[in-house]
Amino acid sequence: MNDWKDGGLWNHDWLKIRAEDERQIAKWGHQTHTAEEWLMYLTEEVGELSKAISELKYARGGTAEEITREAVQVATLALKMARMAAQS
Repeated sequence: MNDWKDGGLWNHDWLKIRAEDERQIAKWGHQTHTAEEWLMYLTEEVGELSKAISELKYARGGTAEEITREAVQVATLALKMARMAAQS
């Protein structure tokens, strides 16, 4: 796997996060959890991202698309947590 260079976030990145937010709300509705529960869900998503990276790196059928999908889920939950913390 090559080194990745931070190129900053672009508008299409924010659109992916917005679409994921809408997908989560459509699937689960607007949810209320404690900070600890939200952290548990975020940690689970980070684990899935780690698995996706590992499967690509070690040629076990992983794809860059799966890494992107998992990273967007992590970003979405992290931003939701930031917003909820700011509102409390």
